[in-house]
Amino acid sequence: MIQARAVQQGVAAEIGTALPTIIMLGAAANGLAVRVAEGMGGGLSLDLGIGPFQLLTLVVAAHLSLGSGEPGRPRCGLLVTVATLLMVLVPSSAVSWLALALYAAVHAASATGERRQGALLFLALAAAALWSSVLLKAFAGPVTASEAFLVGKLLQVLRPDVVQTGNVVGNPQVHSLIVMTRCTTLEILPAALVALVSVALFLGNLDRDRVWRAGMGLAGGLFAANLVRLCVMAWSAEAYTVAHGLLGANLFDGFQVVAVLALGSWASRA
Repeated sequence: MIQARAVQQGVAAEIGTALPTIIMLGAAANGLAVRVAEGMGGGLSLDLGIGPFQLLTLVVAAHLSLGSGEPGRPRCGLLVTVATLLMVLVPSSAVSWLALALYAAVHAASATGERRQGALLFLALAAAALWSSVLLKAFAGPVTASEAFLVGKLLQVLRPDVVQTGNVVGNPQVHSLIVMTRCTTLEILPAALVALVSVALFLGNLDRDRVWRAGMGLAGGLFAANLVRLCVMAWSAEAYTVAHGLLGANLFDGFQVVAVLALGSWASRA
């Protein structure tokens, strides 16, 4: 009887320490539900419409938040948990990301070791998602127009018929590309940087100097690669179909993953 009770208490303790991770994963899953539905609606993609960086960060964040260290036990833990669950019930991905950010921040403040690192990764993941889905829209005009301007200048080297107006670039009589926020580097970069840190934490300890240099290298590489991709899509309707279709999307995702893994490994002190 005493042994059975001890086992039950041990199981309850394990569930209690894992509960913050379960709640953070649930909030993230609810925030990603819309992206999954959109991704599956256009055909099967390798990342299920979520994005390779978000998938990678989720796995590493969950792994670390179940690792060594003391779990977060904030004074207002029950209140924060109830508020988070209520926010997740709201049918809005942005509200779910906000709930995850608040919950992860509260637990990161009181956790230690790998558990704190995991909570901070959940927080960074939520912040990157909020930037892309909410905050970036406030700067959509200048952001999209600036990338369209650069694409136009690059294409005009080979094609004088290409013109750029606002976020539209191409030949108005033949084919033009409308650059949306989801096509810009500023949409892609935050989640990529979070994933880079995730890889470095998973493989060892962060070398801060190398992380800064790896982050700058990743930003430059993604900026150049995305400009090339946009140039291809603006070249012609046929090129757009290839670059924007499953083949082009998966190739671009694959390039990003390789870059993040390589630079994240280099930034880690294993």
